[in-house]
Amino acid sequence: MVHGYFSEGALSASLQALHLNALLGIVAALLIGGMVKGVVSIGVPLVAMPILTLFLPVKQSVLLLSMPIILGNIPQALEGGKTWQTTREIAAPLIGTVLGSIFGVTVLISLAPRHALAVSGFVLIFAALLMLVSPRLKFPPALEKPAGFVLGFGAAMMESMASVPGPLLAMYLIATGATGKAFTKRIAIILVVSIVTLVVVLGHGMHASGLDLLVSAAASIPVIAGIVLARPLRDKLPPLAFRVLVLLFVLGAAVQMVRKSGVL
Repeated sequence: MVHGYFSEGALSASLQALHLNALLGIVAALLIGGMVKGVVSIGVPLVAMPILTLFLPVKQSVLLLSMPIILGNIPQALEGGKTWQTTREIAAPLIGTVLGSIFGVTVLISLAPRHALAVSGFVLIFAALLMLVSPRLKFPPALEKPAGFVLGFGAAMMESMASVPGPLLAMYLIATGATGKAFTKRIAIILVVSIVTLVVVLGHGMHASGLDLLVSAAASIPVIAGIVLARPLRDKLPPLAFRVLVLLFVLGAAVQMVRKSGVL
């Protein structure tokens, strides 16, 4: 994947070509995503992605968001121990996410930039609608593994196209009865495995360098800053109202992405 660890790669080359205002816009997108997560515990890719695509191609935007998501979920994946036991229990969605990541990245790399923008916009619209509706399913035991594989595959496809695997994963885990710390640990493990797979496949296909991964890791700084800044607001704002406003914003931004692509 790495062609000379500190050599220029796809992401770093795109960033170097941008003006200062565009770079500040990217930092602002990451900061806003972190602030939303600080208030409602979700939202970094869902909010940041449509803003990032104003300045970067979709493929580079997905790569930029990869390390913040990985680094943000590793502590939760390890929290409380029994990580390997939990991993075995969620083997079906994990296998689905690995295969879905490979397939999704292959599709993303093969798409023309405007088509990738359109697909990502449609995926974001779908993800935001899912989270607005918040469907509550309940799987019988016999369907848990097949459903886990299918929804894991779909979540990885959404991750590959628009960095938003959360809605489908949340649906699956809620439908299997996971709550509290178990929910957090399971979704964190799935996200880490899915996005590591994405980084490997996407990095190879885009000829990403080690410098690209360092840049993506550095993108965690404004995300974390946003989370810290917004935490005092978490108990002051009605979470449901804030979440609805955020998702409505994402819907508008995603529609703009589709319009910008010119496919319609």
